[in-house]
Amino acid sequence: MWRRFLLILLFVSALLTPFRRELFVGDETKYGEVVREMRTSGAFFMPTLNGTPFTHKPPLHFWLIDLLTFPLGVYSMWAFVLPSLAAFAFLLWLLTRMRDWLAAFVCGTSLMVWGSAQTARMDVGFTAFLALGCWLLFQFFERDDRRALMWSGITLAVATLIKGPMAPVIALVLFALECWRRRRVPRANYFPALAALIGIPLLWLVPALILGGNAYAHDVIVKQTVGRAFATWVHKAPPWYYLRQAPLDLFPWFFIAVAAIVIAWKRPHERNEPLDRFCISWIIAVLLPYSLMSSKLDVYMMAMIPPVAILIAGVENAIANRLTLALLAAAGVAGCFLVPAPYDTPTVRGLLIVMAIASIIGAIIGTRVAVGVTMLVIYIYAAIALTPMANDLATTRPLIAALSRQHVPPQEIALYSCPQLWSRDMPRELEHVRYVAPEDFARIRPLVIATARKNAKEIAPALNGYRVVDTVQMIGKPFDVYRR
Repeated sequence: MWRRFLLILLFVSALLTPFRRELFVGDETKYGEVVREMRTSGAFFMPTLNGTPFTHKPPLHFWLIDLLTFPLGVYSMWAFVLPSLAAFAFLLWLLTRMRDWLAAFVCGTSLMVWGSAQTARMDVGFTAFLALGCWLLFQFFERDDRRALMWSGITLAVATLIKGPMAPVIALVLFALECWRRRRVPRANYFPALAALIGIPLLWLVPALILGGNAYAHDVIVKQTVGRAFATWVHKAPPWYYLRQAPLDLFPWFFIAVAAIVIAWKRPHERNEPLDRFCISWIIAVLLPYSLMSSKLDVYMMAMIPPVAILIAGVENAIANRLTLALLAAAGVAGCFLVPAPYDTPTVRGLLIVMAIASIIGAIIGTRVAVGVTMLVIYIYAAIALTPMANDLATTRPLIAALSRQHVPPQEIALYSCPQLWSRDMPRELEHVRYVAPEDFARIRPLVIATARKNAKEIAPALNGYRVVDTVQMIGKPFDVYRR
């Protein structure tokens, strides 16, 4: 009974922030604008951003959000986070089926998974469908289940429509690793599964390429797919990046994960050994292609967390458990003395104190459950106490307030190198502000210009005759509002 209670509490903890928070600057506000344009311009089949086809991600996640905005509204936080929350619940259920409740609890209390479960991003949905596809592959290898193979192809196709072609890449690498490890290739008719894997995404991609033309095809195929893989212009990092980042990407389970992987690799004759060995291949299948890609982001490693959680649930290592909790306690105590001045508030200090106390109690117990419960306590406090601070620091509310204070028509406001505006109570007329490029100032002279301070020199000639009338901070960076 208490196990079910912990899983329910874990899911409920992810429901706390959407009641009060806004979309955060970055991908979330960008997705907010994509969905807003889907509603206002009818760009459902081929989403746009500022009127230009949005080629960064496939459309399935945006379709779900757009459909949810009909009953909930374009400025409802719930419309944006419900797909991730539903995927979070599904992922927890799936892991209970794959191993047990503890695997689900470990996965759900991973900071990356828990944090992403309450965002407008599609990472949890991608991870959940990829995990289902990999589990179906495991059933195919273990039982020669042809239906599992077919459903794996369908599931991986859905994952592709959520976030892109890394789903089939990971699955194919995993398939090759398992064939090599087992020294056999299962006999089956692979055509239906491959047809589903390739055909379902093409049902969207081919019409989109026809509608979008050559420029759209170049962006989708050359820039966003091939370019990110081999010659990225963003997030470039060396092949060993994810090994270096592993302690953060697997937080707080890194040391316990290392112990679990070593133990699983060395034990050959236990009840869950086939699944354990499969999970090691699964981890490699995620790590290898992402490491070889030119573009790297920590969030890509979320796909590795389900197999890591399965391995952790299969072993108990008191030393790794207590080491993890001791480091958390030390971080909480040290943070009380080292927290930077802008964040030195009673709320932040309260979080550090809660972290230290919960970790010390957990270290005395010294189990995997204690690690997860400690993190759950920290998450609940953070969700309740830190959301207002996050809204002030990481959303566009300060810029919205600054623009509203100018009392000018939105058509007379130009934003350069600024995030897309979004907040629950944003004046609806600000939907019509213009997001401009430097060359646009040759033909327009708006009353108000807002720009990131570091990018102001790029439009310096256009700012002649303007004066700074307001300055705001977003995500720790200054943005200036100019008026002529």
